[in-house]
Amino acid sequence: MRHALLRLAALLVVLMLVLTGCNLIGVDPIMQLDEDLANLKKQYSGVVASYEGGEITQEDVMGTFNSQYSYMSQMYSMYGLSLTSDTLTSIEQSVVENAVENVAIKQQMDARGLKLSDEKVAELEAEVDEHYQEAYDTLYAQADGETDAVKAKQTEVNLYSMGYTRESLYGIEEASANYELIEETLRDEITEVTDDELQAAYDEKVESDEATYGASPASFESAMSSDSTIVTWMPEGYRTVKHILVKPEDDALTAVTDARNAVTAAESELEALRTELDELNDDDAEDAEAEETEEAEAPRTAEDIQADIDAAEENLASLKTAAEKAEADCLASVQDKLDEIYQKIEDGEDFEALIEAYGEDPGMQNEPTKTRGYYVSSESTTWDKNFTAGAMLLENVGDVSETPVISTSGVHIIRYESDVTPGAVALEDVKDALYDDTLEDLKDNHFTDSLASWVEALKPAYNIANFNLNLA
Repeated sequence: MRHALLRLAALLVVLMLVLTGCNLIGVDPIMQLDEDLANLKKQYSGVVASYEGGEITQEDVMGTFNSQYSYMSQMYSMYGLSLTSDTLTSIEQSVVENAVENVAIKQQMDARGLKLSDEKVAELEAEVDEHYQEAYDTLYAQADGETDAVKAKQTEVNLYSMGYTRESLYGIEEASANYELIEETLRDEITEVTDDELQAAYDEKVESDEATYGASPASFESAMSSDSTIVTWMPEGYRTVKHILVKPEDDALTAVTDARNAVTAAESELEALRTELDELNDDDAEDAEAEETEEAEAPRTAEDIQADIDAAEENLASLKTAAEKAEADCLASVQDKLDEIYQKIEDGEDFEALIEAYGEDPGMQNEPTKTRGYYVSSESTTWDKNFTAGAMLLENVGDVSETPVISTSGVHIIRYESDVTPGAVALEDVKDALYDDTLEDLKDNHFTDSLASWVEALKPAYNIANFNLNLA
């Protein structure tokens, strides 16, 4: 619902009020409050928008404004921020534009003979009464007048100051209900997609998908793992794979991950040392460095760096041996299950059935990846690099990894499911899903375009500068 946040923020708005004090010496509090109310009405009388046949004052939009103001203030304060003047102006512009839209919608409803049902009106009135009474009771309890009459008048003034009256509340709820009714009516006017419209939607999506997925393999892989995303263009170099995931004990898997990380860090250190040696041997680089660091410490010699390289290579070899042992221990911990699975594969049992019986990856149990498999290429960034490498080692469709692959998720037995044809997907292959999406888009566009034309016909002029605010 367009105005849903107004309902949620309504009570919060009134709790933000700076209550009008009535401890006045020598002044009739009722008289003073009546004067306060009159001043507020004058303050809110400025015309913030005009259109052919009418105008909108600040008073007409204060309830909506303060609800949005309260909501935005809370959102900003969550991050330790305050509303800027630009944000405040944006809220003002938004509520005034919404008010003009409400006028356009009401005119269209009258022209079409549409109106809210008696049941809907009764429902809105009941909601408004409930919300208004909650706000009234809250403020009345906080009022500091000496008599019930003063407290009641003080509460009235405080509610009005935020545009919080029964009339304004009902106007907000009625406008929201009108919006929903006219939107539903306009959407129902679009019942089908023509062949030309479908072709145009397809061509546009192919172009968009190529731009998106050609630049971002991760976006493509994510889209192909989603049941709600229609993909009309496939990048180069992809295949689909399925796998049986066997999870070893956490300690065994962690040992592999830690050992591999140690190898990666040692490789980076060794690469840095080799780069340092290459730069030292580069006469130009050496000369440039000497000019820039006259008082620097004595530079490391090639012999020093080479000694470090030799030590790093020895350390790397040791770490690789440790990683190989961790991998062997990890496989050994689930070897019986792996042997059982491989034997059944050799006996010709259905791989899908084995996934169901042994697999521990939810992605292989749930659609769409249960049917599609995972889309993998050498450029993939979505999957563990060891899983990707194992998937890309398989040579032919139907091949199963001869050696289990260990990733951070566990131990995988991977099967090469299919090749993925790059380029545009045939319209026929996505026609049904694209038709439904296109129909929804046409319905949405028909309504938004119609609403824009109704507003334009009113020839609105916005006067946001006429807002006269006194926010606490």
